[in-house]
Amino acid sequence: MSRRRSALLAAALLALASGASGGAPAEPADAGPPPVRLKLDEKEFSLGRTDAPITMVEFTDYQCPYCRAFQAQTFAQLKAHYIDTGKLRFIVRDLPLEFHSSARPAAEAAHCAAEQGKFWEMHHALLTSKDPLASGGIDKSAAAVGLDLARLHACMGAARYEGIIARNSATASMIGIHGTPAFVIGRMAHGQLEGQLAEGAFPYSEFDGALKEMLGEP
Repeated sequence: MSRRRSALLAAALLALASGASGGAPAEPADAGPPPVRLKLDEKEFSLGRTDAPITMVEFTDYQCPYCRAFQAQTFAQLKAHYIDTGKLRFIVRDLPLEFHSSARPAAEAAHCAAEQGKFWEMHHALLTSKDPLASGGIDKSAAAVGLDLARLHACMGAARYEGIIARNSATASMIGIHGTPAFVIGRMAHGQLEGQLAEGAFPYSEFDGALKEMLGEP
C-alpha cells in the first residue's frame, strides 16, 4: 500500500469523522473533499444491520488482484469487528473493468448465484480461488459452494443481470471511481448514503483507525 493511498483514505474518512464530531464547522480551506451521494436499492447485496451507524459500499472486480487482496487480508477483520457487531453495514457492487475479460462473466455468475441463495459464498469463492477465471475458475468456484451448474449456466447465458452491472459501472464513473477496489463510506441521510470515496486495497489498520474516529471510539 502506497503512502499516497494511505493518506487518501485517512483524509477522506477523517473528513467524515470531523464532520460527525459535533464540533464547529471547519473553515473552507480545511474542508475535505465534497461528499459522494449514492442512492441505495432495497435489493443491494448487503451484510450487517440496515440501521448501522456507518455504511460502506465496495465496488469490486473479480479479476482485480487488489480486490482479491482486500478480500483475503482485510474483509474478515472488518466483518468480525464492525459488521457482525452492528457498527457497519457492508454493501458490494460489481465493477468489471474493461481490460479484465473475465470480470463481467464473473459478475454475472455472482448475481446468478444469488438466485440460488449463495451470493456471498460465490462472491468470496471468486475472489479467493486460485483457479484463473478464464480457465474454468468460475465453474470451479460455483461447484465449491454447491451451486447447480446447469441452472447457473442458463442464468448466465440469458444475461439477466447485464443491465444491473451496467448501471453499477455507470454509477462508479459518475462519482469518479477510476479503479478497484473503491469504497464509499459514510452515513445514511435523507434516504441516501452520504460519504467519501476512497480507492485502494487498504490494510485493515487503516479502516480500523478511520472507522473508530467516525464512531468516536478510542
